[in-house]
Amino acid sequence: MLDEPYRWVEAIRNRREYTEDQLAGASPVVALAYDDGLLLLTSTPGPRKLFEVYNRVAFAGIGHPADIEKLRKAVIDIAHVEVFNLSASDVSLQRLVNLGVGPLMKSAFDEIFRSPYIARVLVAELDPPAAAETFYTIDPDGSFHSAAEAAAIAGSSEAAEAIQARLRGGEGGESLDRALARALRAWGTGRVLAGRGPDEPDGPGEGEVDDEEVGEAVRAALAGGRFEAAVLERSRPTKTRFRLLSPGELESSLAAFE
Repeated sequence: MLDEPYRWVEAIRNRREYTEDQLAGASPVVALAYDDGLLLLTSTPGPRKLFEVYNRVAFAGIGHPADIEKLRKAVIDIAHVEVFNLSASDVSLQRLVNLGVGPLMKSAFDEIFRSPYIARVLVAELDPPAAAETFYTIDPDGSFHSAAEAAAIAGSSEAAEAIQARLRGGEGGESLDRALARALRAWGTGRVLAGRGPDEPDGPGEGEVDDEEVGEAVRAALAGGRFEAAVLERSRPTKTRFRLLSPGELESSLAAFE
């Protein structure tokens, strides 16, 4: 097949369609900045989806749990190698993505005799050297994009774009409670769009989601699982800045959708 470029291109196209189909129903992950750091939020029926991979770096993924775990461990290993070869201060999100997980996922995707990673990844760094590299999202084919204030991964690019559109224009320096409320509304928007079939109408306007639909999506997620949220806190008095939020901390934000 390597001697027949057309067949290779066709195989890559099929892999792209396959991974998109496998990820279509995934629960989105929403990430945004707030006054004391960064917030990540998603829903899950069981396995965790939000993790610490280094002192100021968080990791989240959607897709096959085994592939998410492989990528999480790969990022941890890359960070430890950076510390060993250079120093702790040289561990940055830009290096982890550009020199590590991005090429790793691209290699698996391009080698058609291997299984690609059925996963889409979001990583975040608290106060990176360049603000535009606070968040990175990485697709199954290894392509990645950075963002400063907010980011999202979802089952489709349309759902991810709708989430980010809902997150734009937030007030600077907002509290964690306000950030949670905004993240939940954005998550619900992405979840509704991800659940619409290609032949279903988009709602009041193309790609629009109303508050009632968002509320129904949040309630359905609570009925079938739980919401998971984590923060990277500047004020945390330890070397690691990652912390999972307790159910009690989510309770008041979720109560608005009951």
